Amino acid sequence: MSRISLGRSIILSGSAMVAVLVQPGIAGAQTLPEKGNSGQVAPGDIIVTAQRRSERLQDVPVAITAVDATVAQQLGLRRTRDLNLIAPGVNFADTPGVMSFYIRGIGSQYQNPGIEGSVAVYIDGTYLPRSHGTQSLLNLVDPGTVQVLRGPQGTLYGRNATGGVLLLASAEPTSKFEGRVAAEYGRFNHQQLDGMLNVPISNTLSVRFSGRYQHDDGYIKNLATGRHLMGGNNYVARGQIRWQPSDDVDVVAGVEYNKAKNRRAISQMAVGAPICLVCQTTGQQPASGFYQTRQNDPDPWTNRMFRAFMRANVTIGQFDFSSVTTYFRDRNVQSSDTDYTTSPSFYFDVDQMGGETFSQAFQIVSKLDGPFDFVGGVEYLHDNGKGIIALRGTDYQFAVNAFGSFPQNTSKVLTKSLSGFLEGSYKITDQVKITAGGRYTQDQRSASLRNSSGFIGFGAPATASGEKSFSAFTPRFVLAWDNGPMNLYYSYTRGFKAGGINTPAIFGIGTVKPEKIFSHEVGMKNSFMENKVQTSMSVFYYKNKDLQTQIIDPTGGGSRLENAGGVKGYGAEFELNTQPVAGLNLGGAVSYLHTEFFDYANASQTCYDPTVTTGAALFPCPIGPKTNLNGVRAPNAPKWQLSLHGSYDFPIGAWTGNLAGLVSYRSSFDYVVNAGGYDLQWDQQEGYVVSNISGYVSPPGGNIRVGFYLDNAFGKKYTFSRVTNQPYGLGYAAAPPRTYGLRAEYRF
Repeated sequence: MSRISLGRSIILSGSAMVAVLVQPGIAGAQTLPEKGNSGQVAPGDIIVTAQRRSERLQDVPVAITAVDATVAQQLGLRRTRDLNLIAPGVNFADTPGVMSFYIRGIGSQYQNPGIEGSVAVYIDGTYLPRSHGTQSLLNLVDPGTVQVLRGPQGTLYGRNATGGVLLLASAEPTSKFEGRVAAEYGRFNHQQLDGMLNVPISNTLSVRFSGRYQHDDGYIKNLATGRHLMGGNNYVARGQIRWQPSDDVDVVAGVEYNKAKNRRAISQMAVGAPICLVCQTTGQQPASGFYQTRQNDPDPWTNRMFRAFMRANVTIGQFDFSSVTTYFRDRNVQSSDTDYTTSPSFYFDVDQMGGETFSQAFQIVSKLDGPFDFVGGVEYLHDNGKGIIALRGTDYQFAVNAFGSFPQNTSKVLTKSLSGFLEGSYKITDQVKITAGGRYTQDQRSASLRNSSGFIGFGAPATASGEKSFSAFTPRFVLAWDNGPMNLYYSYTRGFKAGGINTPAIFGIGTVKPEKIFSHEVGMKNSFMENKVQTSMSVFYYKNKDLQTQIIDPTGGGSRLENAGGVKGYGAEFELNTQPVAGLNLGGAVSYLHTEFFDYANASQTCYDPTVTTGAALFPCPIGPKTNLNGVRAPNAPKWQLSLHGSYDFPIGAWTGNLAGLVSYRSSFDYVVNAGGYDLQWDQQEGYVVSNISGYVSPPGGNIRVGFYLDNAFGKKYTFSRVTNQPYGLGYAAAPPRTYGLRAEYRF
């Protein structure tokens, strides 16, 4: 093979890898909740906004896991990915530079401009279009409530909710003067300082400030340089102001700034030559330790995000009117050593990834005296996304010599989305209620690309542009029987993920159709012993068509996003929370999930040739019968998940003590379809158990707490990702080992 031909192959594979590597809810006003059939809100009830109105969790006919700030602190849930530890059917991955979300086997590996996720993420009432580089934004800093809605939510939450919805809410200003300062210090020089100050300025006006500084040295040791990876600095600052001139008017406005600078590695080398391409000439072998690597240090990855938001609620008679306005801007820069070695052969750089987003939502919620109520609204989103990527390193130098530059691509995607929804409920009797509604969504996307001479030399166009429109109607129907202690319901729901535009768009503007899903669910929620025991159970079946997934491109090489078939699944979930005696809180969850692909004949797969000793031993499998993956399970969909957690308050003389523990198990699962390829089946994680323990003591008054945390207490070695990175080799990203530290907190 000529150098130019091999170069084209590596360029195409490298650009496909970049597409993977740059990949890598809504809480409205917490007004007085509507009473359930019991006529009152009982102790221990959590108020959720899953149906666009404040209700008891027990009364909502949706599969939800909800956590408030108190529970999050007791169980040590500090990051969004920690919801994996308690929520059934949920698999949130915090891979380097990327947050990927999967619920019941439906999710997305990466989200670039023009390609959004299958789990919609909302922060303070606003949809987040990208998860690339958003780890610090999604950390739980001064949280209000966190809600995970499982299953499609196309009517109330619209586009990109085929898997479910994650609703994150910040704590809002209150009329009470209060503050909080908390500090942590732990293993790997972990340092964290949190602060919150809430000040009532007058009877109608209050402000709230919160923030976090976090530093970690990192838990991956780079033997080549002596540095640690997977650490860095993160800053979060948020300010809010709340105006409540009367009981009928409530306005909250705020700004938030996030900055992160981390030294990360996309993966650590798993095996040497001949699978490792660069190892064939350098002789380098993988580091011996699971938490070690031997590669070039990447430049620090930087993420900057800013958002400004305003929510206004006005009550006029029997109607609540609300408006949510948000501006969001993000910019992410990354650099990684793709070949996993100390040789400066292959790098990819994300010179810029992010954009600007404006969204506006209006909503009306009725509070009628009769059996009928409704909720409706309109939403508009304008997102201007941009990505600039480049392939660099000594083995891309020939592109500079031959064509004048390293391969570099700039892709821009403008998304405009307008939707309207209306849902009504009617009480047939005091206990039986029927709910029906729908949403219509219209999306328009336009894209443009610009390539450097380094890509043009391999047949890519200098510039190109294109546009595409998508529309969908997503109905919902629910029949519920709620007699107070028991809420039994059946729901039929449709959802869709917006059509996408492949980015980085290097060899042309390629579009994919929306993916559409329907779901049947039967659920039951119960409360016993004066609300001291609460259970929730659901069984479901879904079918997702026109699944957006990566497949081999037989004409241009590399891979692309395409509608490659669909996935269907069924399962069951159960949650339990109880307070058997004063001070003791126990809970647990278990889920079973079966998924399989259908009409999936052109899967993206990697083949391995063990006879190759020079050149790429990993290569795209040819299109043919062996790429038919019908019946293969969906990625990030473990068959079994189990969690147990408990918290116990006890006296120590005049002081108070607390011990909390959490154990989570998930069975084996694939990171990508068919574990990345027929030959190696590398991209999978075996089943594992993680245990966390924490505790504190507090003197009389309770305003001071001193405690400890111990995460991954038994030091389980598991991964955030495994990747068959053709043609470069096999890699993995190790999840954190055992970590521990001390905490101190002062409240006033």
